[in-house]
Amino acid sequence: MKIIESEINNVKEEILRGFTDPLSNNALLDFVSGSSKRIRSVIAILYLKAHQKNISNVIYSLLAAGELIHDASLLQDDVLDNAETRRGKSSIARQFSSKISILAGDYLLSSAMEKLLNINNNEVLEIFRICTKKMSSGEIKQYFLRGKQPTLEEYLEVCKDKTAALFSAILTSSALICGLEIETAGHFADKFGTAFQIKNDLEESSALLDKKNKISTAIAILGVEKTELLLDNYREEMRNLLKDIPDNSYKKALEELITVYV
Repeated sequence: MKIIESEINNVKEEILRGFTDPLSNNALLDFVSGSSKRIRSVIAILYLKAHQKNISNVIYSLLAAGELIHDASLLQDDVLDNAETRRGKSSIARQFSSKISILAGDYLLSSAMEKLLNINNNEVLEIFRICTKKMSSGEIKQYFLRGKQPTLEEYLEVCKDKTAALFSAILTSSALICGLEIETAGHFADKFGTAFQIKNDLEESSALLDKKNKISTAIAILGVEKTELLLDNYREEMRNLLKDIPDNSYKKALEELITVYV
């Protein structure tokens, strides 16, 4: 996104700062620096700048940690889903093995933890402790729901845990560090992350992979029309949570993201 292009480049630089690759041919380095929307960082940066907050080095460290946690979760997903590609290239699991993909994910989690520890904020650490536990719980729940027809509540719980939890941890921690009210920030991120996962499940490539792995999504539970209504409700709730922010270009960009990604 052009309006925060320099900030997103700074996040990428922070991700790579001090990064060493334990895999051959720099495969893990290519993975973390490769094509990525970095939507979690985008949301946090726009939200903070909409509130006229500067993006400090501490925030960049936090965002980089969040991106590394997301990347680690993708390496686990590729094993669970037997995925052959990731970000337009062969997955780490495909290039090496499932075991190496899991170990590489652990390595990225350790790298993320190092950045979070350097922030030296116990509240932030607690937020991410809860987050990573939820992410693992969500993936486990989804695994044991394979081949079954979950209730809408079960499906949404998986979305909130495995996807929205990281959106929420990143934005809540960023708001905390910048002295913003964290409850509203958390609600916005939770709703965006949940709707983001629902919308992602509707995309053709994701739908085919879910079908292959016998994972039921919102359309199987609600049908197309009701799923779109559900997403409309999330969009409206998110816009309402932004109403108290004075109009500016960053708020407008946030509102546009709701339309594009949800």
